[in-house]
Amino acid sequence: MFFIKIIHDYFVSRQTLINKVMQNGSIVSKGFVPADFAKNPKTGEDFAKEAYVPGTVDHDSAKAKQYYKKALSHLGKKNLTIKLLSADDDQTKNVIEFIQSELQETLPGLKIESNSMPFPSMLARSSAGNFDVNFTGWSADFADPISFLSQFTSHNPENNGKWENKQFDQAIKDSNNKDANNSTKRWEDLINAEKILATDQGITPIYQANGIDLVNPKLKGVVYDRINGHYDYRTAYLTK
Repeated sequence: MFFIKIIHDYFVSRQTLINKVMQNGSIVSKGFVPADFAKNPKTGEDFAKEAYVPGTVDHDSAKAKQYYKKALSHLGKKNLTIKLLSADDDQTKNVIEFIQSELQETLPGLKIESNSMPFPSMLARSSAGNFDVNFTGWSADFADPISFLSQFTSHNPENNGKWENKQFDQAIKDSNNKDANNSTKRWEDLINAEKILATDQGITPIYQANGIDLVNPKLKGVVYDRINGHYDYRTAYLTK
C-alpha cells in the first residue's frame, strides 16, 4: 500500500489536473462518496463535507517523497516500476499522462507504465486482480452513500484491490442491519465507514467527474438523472 500512499500524498495537484487537463467542470474529491449526493437526515449537512478527513486529499510533495523512500527501503530497491491499469478513452489517457508526468518528475527512479485498454478488457483484468494500480470510476444507481461504500467490504466482488478493515466491515454491517431503521445511527455508521476508508486509503479519490454537453436550446422536457448521468428522452420535445 506504499504506492497508494504516494499518490494520495503527492498526486494531489488534483486542482491542476482539473483546471489544466480536464477543463470540464469536474471538482476535487473530498472522499469516495461525492459531494451533493446525500444529506444528513437530521441537519441537512452534505455527506462529503461531514465525512471529510483532513490530509487525505491534500497536496504534499514532501510526504510523497518520504513515503517513496520508505517504499524503496521496504522493498529493498533503488527504483520502482508500477503498471497503471486504465481504460483507453481520450479523457482517461490525458489523466494518465498527467499522473505519469507528475509522479516520475517528482520521485527519482519511479517509472509508471501505462496499461490502457478498452473498458471491457480493463474491467476483466481489474476483476481478476491483475494490476498494480487501477485507475477507474464509479457511479451509483441510487442516492445513498451505501451505493458507494458497500463495495469495499472485505468479500465484495467489486473490491478488486482486496482491501480489508474489520471496523469498516462492521460499520457497513450495522448500517444494513441493527441501525437500518434508525436514520441517525445509520448515518453515523456510514460517516464512520467513509472516514475509515479515507484514513486507511482503501481507495484514493482524485476527482468527482463532470461532463459538458452541447444542447439545442429548443430541446425541452429531457429528464437528467444527476445520480447516474443518464438522460431520459421520453418526455422530450422541440419548440419552434
